[in-house]
Amino acid sequence: MSVDVSRVARRLRRQLPAAFRLPTEADPAPEPRHLAAVCAWAAALGLGGMAVALRAFVGLIAQYRPWYTPTVVVIGLVGLACTIGSFASVHRRRLPFALLGAASVSLVAGWIVTGW
Repeated sequence: MSVDVSRVARRLRRQLPAAFRLPTEADPAPEPRHLAAVCAWAAALGLGGMAVALRAFVGLIAQYRPWYTPTVVVIGLVGLACTIGSFASVHRRRLPFALLGAASVSLVAGWIVTGW
């Protein structure tokens, strides 16, 4: 089973701009319940992220581990990018929630890594 990389790349170039574009004034407003759900989930992730950041700060000061800083930073950036992507795709039906789910997994991974 062979994957045609150029075909996949063309498909991604065609679909990604439509999925992740910031809305303009000409676009209809998203459904209020949909937007409220995305905002509430993102707010919960933000509060959880602050707790993980505090644990990471304590872990950075407590003991030197060369792998710790890059790992925590990458996990945090992945979660942040997924959360930002969920707002950029708020006009889509399921994509924002899939991205917030990925951000939640990132938050849990951050909690696990900072607990050592």
